Amino acid sequence: MEGSGIGWLAPLCGGEGNSSRQAFEVAVKEVASNRSSPFADVELLQSYKPLIIPCYALVVLVGVLGNYLLLYVICRTRKMQNVTNFFIGNLAFSDMLMCVTCVPFTLAYAFNPRGWVFGRFMCYLVFLIQPVTVYVSVFTLTAIAIDRYYATVHPLKKRISVLACTYVISGIWLLSCGLVAPAVAHTYHVEFQEEGLTICEEFWMGQEAQRLAYAYSTLLITYVLPLSAVCISYLCISVKLRNCVVPGHRTQMQAEAQRARKRKIFRLVALVVAAFGICWLPIHVFNVLRDIDIRLIDKRRFLLIQLLCHLCAMSSSCCNPFLYAWLHDRFRAELRKMFARRPRVVMPANQCATASVVL
Repeated sequence: MEGSGIGWLAPLCGGEGNSSRQAFEVAVKEVASNRSSPFADVELLQSYKPLIIPCYALVVLVGVLGNYLLLYVICRTRKMQNVTNFFIGNLAFSDMLMCVTCVPFTLAYAFNPRGWVFGRFMCYLVFLIQPVTVYVSVFTLTAIAIDRYYATVHPLKKRISVLACTYVISGIWLLSCGLVAPAVAHTYHVEFQEEGLTICEEFWMGQEAQRLAYAYSTLLITYVLPLSAVCISYLCISVKLRNCVVPGHRTQMQAEAQRARKRKIFRLVALVVAAFGICWLPIHVFNVLRDIDIRLIDKRRFLLIQLLCHLCAMSSSCCNPFLYAWLHDRFRAELRKMFARRPRVVMPANQCATASVVL
């Protein structure tokens, strides 16, 4: 599976396109009978187990807790229930689901010498849910960027309604499921009883051209275009805020406060774009190199590199709650109000209207 799973057989067949399932099974049996060579990277991966597992555990802990609290605030606070926060809530839900599906099964599959041990049904279910949650997160990030663009650059235009927001979110989930369908259709659960090995892998037998077309189109749709949309949207927001002038006479203190607010927003914009691009870049570069020529990646370190790239991608689920909520005063104030039961102090909004948009 592209981008969200660990392929046992990627060093062997990730780009060769065998002509039949029988040839595929014969190849796997040959590998299983001689793990010392093709599966040398498995032994290397095992040596890094004490380091990798705590890192993944930290990602799961922070990702699940941070996104749960974010959803809790949105669901429990009526005034937080607006279009922008519904998009953020959808992002939090998909990120939380990504943490509990991508991480545990990926680790178990990578480190278990028997391969996939969760059965045929879970093979197809997990390999469906994993990429769907990844795509939903990416598309929701794009929707948030576009929504904020219209709210900031065109503040007088009518915002989309809650009903329209529901349709957009539903469309994101349906589009994600549609993009995953070809990969699931080419996923195989194969048991090799003599070798004690079970695999659950995406394998395009005799359809190398179709596999590459699917891989590159997925890269374009789920990374290049969303990253471009996010960059353009936040660039326009930054330009708008830079040129924003508060009407009336301002004191020096007010002017300094306004500049400080703008600097904070610009930093947040830069962090959002950087987090999106950096977190997902390694796994996409890895997949492209694997598709171009599997030999470009060191066979002995193949699984280790893939797992580290996967860890970097999963870390986006930890970044999003902080970038989209906890760095903002409104979410923090609502969370403190819920748990501390203290009256909220409303600060006067002495700033340009366009700069008050939640970023």
